[in-house]
Formats: sequence, C-alpha cells, structure tokens
Amino acid sequence: MAIVINGPAAFAAPVSTVPLGASCPSLYVFGVQGTDETSPDVPPTSDTGALGQMFGPLSAKAGDRVQRSYIAFGYTDDGTALPYDDAVAAAAERLEAAATEVLQRCPATKLAAAGYAQGAPAVSTFAEQVGRGTSTITPEEIAGIALLANPARPANATVFPGRPQASTPAAAPGTSGERVATISLRNPPLTGTGIVSVPAADYGSLSGRVAELCVPGDATCDAPTGSPLATTVANIAARSELRDPIAAISTVAEALSTTAFTTAVDVVNEDLHGTSLDQLSYEPAKPLGQRLADASAPTATPPGPNEALSALFKLGTLGLSAVVSLAQKVITPATVAELAVVGMANPWAAVAAIGAKVATAVTELIPPQTASRWINQAFEAITSTVTDQRELYTLAGAAQYSSTTGRHGSYQTVPATTSGRAPLAAVADWFAALAHDLGPATSTQARPQPTTSTTTAPTTTGGGR
Repeated sequence: MAIVINGPAAFAAPVSTVPLGASCPSLYVFGVQGTDETSPDVPPTSDTGALGQMFGPLSAKAGDRVQRSYIAFGYTDDGTALPYDDAVAAAAERLEAAATEVLQRCPATKLAAAGYAQGAPAVSTFAEQVGRGTSTITPEEIAGIALLANPARPANATVFPGRPQASTPAAAPGTSGERVATISLRNPPLTGTGIVSVPAADYGSLSGRVAELCVPGDATCDAPTGSPLATTVANIAARSELRDPIAAISTVAEALSTTAFTTAVDVVNEDLHGTSLDQLSYEPAKPLGQRLADASAPTATPPGPNEALSALFKLGTLGLSAVVSLAQKVITPATVAELAVVGMANPWAAVAAIGAKVATAVTELIPPQTASRWINQAFEAITSTVTDQRELYTLAGAAQYSSTTGRHGSYQTVPATTSGRAPLAAVADWFAALAHDLGPATSTQARPQPTTSTTTAPTTTGGGR
C-alpha cells in the first residue's frame, strides 16, 4: 500500500514491527496461540508452547525459505489481560496488520498461518476475511492456513472445510503443488464440536488451503454437543473474569474440587441403596455426568453438614470404627474422640464440632482401594467416563487429556496423516512442502523494503500493492 505523507513537519524514519531476515523468504508463517502457551514479554521469534513444536521441525526442513513469528494473544500492548472474545478479535487484527507489513516489504513472499487453541479462532477470522475479499490481503497471497484444537470448530467440520472429500491441501497459488501433493491428512470421525462452536466459516477462495485439525476426544474442539461436559465448562468459564473456555478446561480439576465433593455426597445419599456394605448397590437416579454439571452450576448449593454427615454415616453402616478410621486423616484427634462418644445413636449431635472437616472426610471416602463393591462402582462411574465422550470428562480425563499438557501430548502423538504423522508434525510437513513448491517462483535474494513511520500524524492515502 502506498503511503503519501502530507505536511512539512512530518519526516520518516525506518522502523520495523515484524521480524524479517536479511532476505525475503519464499514463505512467511505466523503463529497464534493462547496465553497458556506463552507470555507477553516473550520475543515474537522465540519458539514456545505447542506451536514451538511445529516451527522447529519446519525450520529444519525448509531452511531459509521460511521465516516465522508469533502474534501476541490475550493482552493489550501494556500487558493488560483481555477477555476471551476481545483477545480473539485483537489477535485477528494484529495478524492482519503483520501480514500487510510483510507483503509491503516482501511483495513476492507468500503467507501461511497456524492457530492453536485460543489462537485458532483468530486465525480462522483472518482467513475468512481474506477468503471473502474483505481483507487487505488477497487470497492469492495466502499459501496455507492450519487450525489446530480450534474451540470454535463447527459441527461436522471436515479436515478441509468446504471440501469434504479432500484429503490433500490445495497447491499454493502460482505453483504446481508437487510437494504439497504428497501430504495426505486423515478425516477422523468427530462427533462433537468446539467447546464454543460457531456456525461454519465460509473461506471462499481459500477453501482447500484451510485445514482444521482436531484430535478425537479433545474437549477443546470435539466436545459432545449439549453434553454435561460442555455445560460444566460453560459454567466455570462464566465464573471467571476473562471467560476463557479453554482456560476452564485447563483448570477444570481445580475448579471442580468442590463440585466433585457435591457430586459425591449426592451419589452417596441418593444413588446408593442397601443397609450394609455387602448389600449396598449403585443405582444412579441421574447420570453421573448430569450430577457434575448440576453441581458446577452457579446456582448450585454445596451440601450442608447434615448432608455430609448423612453420607458419612451411610458409608459407615458396618460400625463406628469404619467411620473413625476413614476420618482420621482430616479430623483432629479431639474431634475423632467426640465422634466416638456420640456414636451412631445420635449422629446429628456432632454437626457443630465436625463442620467442614467432615466434608473433606466424605470426599476421601470414595477411593478405589476401599474393599467394597459399591464404592468401586461409584468410583469407576466417576473416573471411567473419560472413555465415554457422550457423558463427561472427569477430573482425571479433563486434566490429563484436554488440558494444556494433555493437548501437547495428543497433538504430538495421535496420527493426523495416512503415514502416521501427528498434527503438529503434519503442519510442519505441509508448510515445508509449500515453501519448496514456492522456491522456484520466489526470489529469496530480494531484500525487505524498509517500513516508515512519522513523528506527526500524517494524512494518508492508500493505494493497492
């Protein structure tokens, strides 16, 4: 875009906001990822987080044909944290501005972008604007777009949105696509949607060059529609200042610590039947996932001391010794002695003395090593739902699979190509192939043109590149 500066007091000085090397690359790649992958003070070329695991192999494969930088996400220029929706919009604007600068300085360079987790909706927004023709960037200047773990992934989205039968990316504009033709991405069976799913984007002219990669079972992009999991995450996100749904998944174990207790008491008081340990059975009045979703709702009331004691003594129907031995970890010796004096005859007399400590004891009373059929059934009902995507990710499942750490593992191990390459490696292969295909048509010896800024606010007129 040509910039015309008016006014005698204005003068230009060379500046640069987007890192560029001594020569223009064939392909410039932008990375956008969430606040749990980086921090505001990290330099834009420092490889961090999940996308750092993609850019490293990409640089090794493509060499100086590729340059890259990261777009800041989640913060204002002064480091203030942004709410989720504002952060997505701001990152999309930053990506647009950075892409425009690269093309001003290196007009023959093509662009690619990868968005991961919170960064994926920002990259998707940018790509949709380019494809619709509402961006300063034209579709012919975009070589490829990769969306990984996209929380806005719509229902029934295929690996190449708009091209449901495709498994190979479209060639970069102006190339034969010889290297890209060797990339074959799987279309995994995904029954869920992004945790904050939106209607399918129309990428227009970019269709075939936009890939949506989601590991099956990752609640970020494959949450069962309308499930207790989605409800629980929405409840937790709504309570947080930044309303970040992915942060809600990453912190679900901590956020559900009270919820797990509430659910456990409901399970004991309402779903366990019988008068002795040998006779008790687990007969749920509600699916456990629904209990967890109900317990996480903002209007949910934590169980009171009476409910906790009811559960405690229900679990101790074989005798007081079982209650005392299981409560020793959380109740002081004095309280245990008082409980022993009160005994089973009048359990409610101990409410004032025991208080919240009994609640902790109740939570501790449902481990798998307890030698009882019904306790094992109840515990398994809580922990095994991670294998049932239509029910709910439990504490362990959500923390280990859909959290920041869990996603890093799955996006580096679960096959995304027919040859078994994981999503991050597959994107590195694809972008490296783009760079090699672009090589013959792009001069990497061209030097970047300098940018200019002024000490006064000039009047500008814009022209096409």
